[in-house]
Amino acid sequence: MTLHRTFVAVELGERMRAGIARLQEELRAAGARLRWVRPDHLHFTLRFLGELPPAQVARAVVATRDAVATIAPFALTLGGLGAFPSLERPQVVWVGTIAGADALVALARAVNEALARAKFPADGRPFRPHVTLGRARDDRQWGELVRALHRYRDVILGDDQVIAVTVMESRLLPDGPVYTVREQVPLSHGLNARSK
Repeated sequence: MTLHRTFVAVELGERMRAGIARLQEELRAAGARLRWVRPDHLHFTLRFLGELPPAQVARAVVATRDAVATIAPFALTLGGLGAFPSLERPQVVWVGTIAGADALVALARAVNEALARAKFPADGRPFRPHVTLGRARDDRQWGELVRALHRYRDVILGDDQVIAVTVMESRLLPDGPVYTVREQVPLSHGLNARSK
C-alpha cells in the first residue's frame, strides 16, 4: 500500500513569499549559512499527520473541511525572527506573527479538534505559529548566524490574508521535498478553492 506523507497547512500569498525570499537573501548576505526553504514551500504547518494510506488522507480532507466551515478569512502580520531551540542555538530559523496569531492558533485548534473527531491521534505539542525559513547546516557556523538573526530579529514583513487551509502531501527527495496539494479548503465557504 502506498503511504502519503501528509500535513495540513496555511500557505502564504505570493507577495509574502517574495518578501520572505528577500529576507532570506539578506540573511544569507549577512552570513547566515542555512539550508533554505524554497519560497514556494513557505507555509504555516497547522498539523503534521505523517505517513497515511489514501483512505486516511481522504478522512483528513473531510475533517479539514469540517474544521474551517464556519471560520472566516482573517489577516496576519508576519514579522520577528526566532529559532528553535533558541536564538543562541539556532537549528531551525523561522519568522513569526506580529498580529493575527490568536486567529491562527484558533484555526489550528479547530483543525486538531476535527481530526480528533475523525479518530486521528492527538498531537501532544502546542501549536506555535511560525514559518520555517531554513535549517542550520553546521553548528560551527552558529556565530555568524546568531549575529545575523539578532540583526534582523525585529523585522516586519507585512500583512497577508488567510483565506484557505491546504491538505498537502510531501515527498522527500534528495534535492528536497516536493509538495502536492491534495485539497485547498476555503475558509467559510469562500472562493479560490482548488483540488488535485
